[in-house]
Amino acid sequence: MKQTINFSLIFLGICILAGAWIVSNALNNNGNQKAVGPVDQVTVVTPQEHQLLSHLELKEYLGINDEELEKILPKKEGNVTTSEIPYVKIGYTTYFPVKAIDKWLTETEAETFQ
Repeated sequence: MKQTINFSLIFLGICILAGAWIVSNALNNNGNQKAVGPVDQVTVVTPQEHQLLSHLELKEYLGINDEELEKILPKKEGNVTTSEIPYVKIGYTTYFPVKAIDKWLTETEAETFQ
């Protein structure tokens, strides 16, 4: 019985060492793979930009200071909230959709020049 347990422990140790050796070789050789044929197309993956901006991100996006930001942020007067700029409220947090901001900027610019 003792010999069976000893043999099992030795066999388990060898399996663990072999598995560790296989994993380390796979990790080391992962970056050394070479392309077999010519590469026709290279795909560059860029992180997707946020669709909703916070107050600070909006300030940076528009390139304005704190006082100018306060003038355009939504203001609550009684039960009515008024805003010069489009916004989305999720819970208690206000977000600003990038596409709606761009459209608002275009419309506001057009009104300014008319």
